[in-house]
Amino acid sequence: MELDLVIKNCRLVTPRGVIEAGVAVKDGRIMAVARDTHLPTADRVLDLCGRFVLPGVLDGHCHATSPPDVPETATCSAASGGVTTIHDMPGYQVPTFCPEDYEKKKRSFEGNCYVDYTFHGACASGYPNGSLAGMWSLGATGVKFFVSDPGPGWPQTFDGEILEGFKELASVDGLALIHAENDHIIKYNRKMLKAQGRRDYAAHLEERPRLAEVEAGRRIIQYLEETGCAGLIVHTSVPETVFEAMDARNRGVKVYIETCPQYLYLTIDDVKERGPWVKFAPPARTRDTVYEMRRLLEAGLIDTVATDHAPFPREEKQAGNMDMLEAPNGIPGLDTFMPLMLNAVSEGWLSLPRLAAVVSENPARIFGVYPQKGCFTVGADADFVVLDMDKEYVIRDEDQVTACGWTPYDGFHVKGAPCMSIIRGETVMSDGAVVVEKGYGRYIPRLSC
Repeated sequence: MELDLVIKNCRLVTPRGVIEAGVAVKDGRIMAVARDTHLPTADRVLDLCGRFVLPGVLDGHCHATSPPDVPETATCSAASGGVTTIHDMPGYQVPTFCPEDYEKKKRSFEGNCYVDYTFHGACASGYPNGSLAGMWSLGATGVKFFVSDPGPGWPQTFDGEILEGFKELASVDGLALIHAENDHIIKYNRKMLKAQGRRDYAAHLEERPRLAEVEAGRRIIQYLEETGCAGLIVHTSVPETVFEAMDARNRGVKVYIETCPQYLYLTIDDVKERGPWVKFAPPARTRDTVYEMRRLLEAGLIDTVATDHAPFPREEKQAGNMDMLEAPNGIPGLDTFMPLMLNAVSEGWLSLPRLAAVVSENPARIFGVYPQKGCFTVGADADFVVLDMDKEYVIRDEDQVTACGWTPYDGFHVKGAPCMSIIRGETVMSDGAVVVEKGYGRYIPRLSC
């Protein structure tokens, strides 16, 4: 059978190890995985010269509508950086609190994306029972809950409503995504810091202390256990929550842990020195905590790594130079996601098989798009990311594709880069340049909907 594409002379990276094999593709799907000598012929053959290849990379936590980004610019940034599928989070600009919101958001992405995409819904006060289950039935890959107040434009959801939302999702085998920080601690600290006239960079760290995250993580795991709901605690920055989740899984609780590159690279010292440019929530922690999170990631106790891509224009971030508490929380991350994770491999604190687990297979499984995404299985979408592990370069603001035009990692020296990405058998990125037309990206509903 004549196929569309064969990639050969490569090393396929899976969570279970590295395989010297090639892949054959027909009509956008994997038709065979075999040694080069056993691969069929194809219209197009890519000899990858021994390079490593990951299954398609999924960013499970992306805010593609956070200004100045829109779906077009965010997914172009994702494509340039080697991400093949984004799972987009709700935001103030395009809320997704009910099935009607979900369908409206879906229409706004159609024809505007360079990579494949899914959507998470959200829980907020004031929406009728059935909204969460309704979005789940439309193909949502998760539903976002805030334990702390998310800010203006998003009705706060209190603990009783969170419990009811968990019960509703449990009834349809849904997945809750939880931002876990103690709201009362944060609000009290903010009030006291404001009263003291605090505007310095360290005020952000004191407003959102480690305890606020530790307590909320423990509490939310109890809620998941009580309701039988599956949950992913997102952007986890502290080992305590990782250990609580491990203990809960031993009791049969369906709880997963996500972290982000910022919790593997940035520290409180960066916040004190650079202020709003490294302001996000939960905030960066101590250097020792960063090293412990790295250890837990390689040990297999952290399930996924995602960007929490949430860019803001320079002028909005600059407000924090005068008053750190008034700067918005969030940093861009799509361009730098894979360079930072590959640099982790080059530095020796993350293995390639673990990388394949936390950016490909695990998020695909957790969000219900496996085995269509995240693996080299026959019948899966032919999504691949080719790696150049020898490339060394400096991350620079001026090279960022995201519309905000800056990165908190400006000046970082890294080793390892995605040099090509393929989505459904078509080359989407080559040497950092996006080579498909806008609109190539498709909506990918959860497989069980």
